[in-house]
This record gives sequence, C-alpha cells and structure tokens, in this order.
Amino acid sequence: MITLEVKNLVAGYEQRVLIRNLFLWVQAPAFVAIVGHNGAGKSTFFKILTHSLPYQGQILINQHELKRFANPANSGLLSYLPQKNTVTFPVKVRDLVVMGLFRHKRFFEQYSEQDYLTVQQLLARLEIAHLLHREFTELSGGEQQLVWLAQLMLQDAAICLLDEPTQQLDIYHKKRVFSLLYNWVTEQNKLILCITHDLANLYGYTGYLLNLSKDAPALEILSAETIRENIAYLEEKPQLV
Repeated sequence: MITLEVKNLVAGYEQRVLIRNLFLWVQAPAFVAIVGHNGAGKSTFFKILTHSLPYQGQILINQHELKRFANPANSGLLSYLPQKNTVTFPVKVRDLVVMGLFRHKRFFEQYSEQDYLTVQQLLARLEIAHLLHREFTELSGGEQQLVWLAQLMLQDAAICLLDEPTQQLDIYHKKRVFSLLYNWVTEQNKLILCITHDLANLYGYTGYLLNLSKDAPALEILSAETIRENIAYLEEKPQLV
C-alpha cells in the first residue's frame, strides 16, 4: 500500500518562497484535490515530486526519501499529466496511447496485438474509441486531453499527478473524467493528486482536499461542506499574479 508523507516542505524560485512548512500524510487508495490561488505553489509541488525543482524538508514514499529515487517519473512509481503536452509529429491516437506501456517492455520489444486491444478497451471506457485511428494533431484540445489521460492510465503508476486534467473539457466530460479517476482509485488502489478548479464537479466523491492558499491543516475531508467553503474562499481572495 503506497504512502506519501511530506514533512516541513519549503520550496520556491530565487527569492520567492511559494510553499512553506507544508506537512501531509496520505495513503492509497486516495484521491487528493489540490486547489489554491495563482502563485500558491500547486504546480511547484508537482515539480518537486518529479525532481524538477529543489526543496527543503522531507518527502517520503513508503518511508523512503524521494531523493533516493533517481527518476520517479521513469521508474513506474509516479506518472504525471501536465496542463499542456505538445506533439509536433504525425502520430495516430492508438500509437500515442500505447506508448504508456513502454515501462513494461524490454528494450526494442514490439507492442503486441493484445497491447493495442488494451488501448482500444481503455479508449472505449473514456468514450473516445472513435478516435483510435485519427491523427492526434487533428484533434480538438479537449479530445487531445482525453487521449493523454488514456496514456497516463495505461502507465499504471502507483502515484498519479494530474494538473488541471479537465481544463479544456465540456461539462459532460469533466464529470466523466472525475468519475473515471475515482473508479481508478477505488478499483486499482491508486493515489491520485489532482490540481483542479472544478470543485463543484467533485460533489459526492470521497477523498481529500489540499488548499495551498490556506494556513489550515493540510488535508481536509472532501465533503460538500468543505467544497463549498473552499469555493467561497478561492472566490473571495484576490488572485496573485
């Protein structure tokens, strides 16, 4: 059972500290929604977890210091879906998604028919099976985001980081993505950390909320009351640029 523990975390850029004295402990299966105003340190937190930014304090995964892992994003321990991914070459959706299996393959091992069948089944769950043979670069922004989500799910990492995964989606697909992520947590024992502004679409789900703009205890139970409180808090406080 995977655990993530953060002790007295401090991080930022040059003279500006964005995260100060952060403590939290969470164990899979769990869904953690991360919110906060601009400049609160949401993306910074993910950069720390993916070894893209130095920090002070401790981050422990299953009681092992994060710094001991050479590259957690390439080890199968952690997967990361940023706000924007760029593809500049022609590639079909099925060939992009199947790349999520690269960690499970030996060097130069080819993808099998079963691998592509798995891709097709996953796209069907995401209700985008009709995109299977489309060119990725010809898709809309929302369609591309769902394709990236499929690739992330195929990586099957223990800890999954998602930065605004529903940002470009319509209302129906926002709800659909959160439903899929929650089912993924409960059925596959995943630990998902999700930066999001779509708090209203999290009503009814069980999990935790981390508001990096607050000095309150790090993790709150994801209930209707805490969602309403945090929506009000985020709407009232001026945005930082």
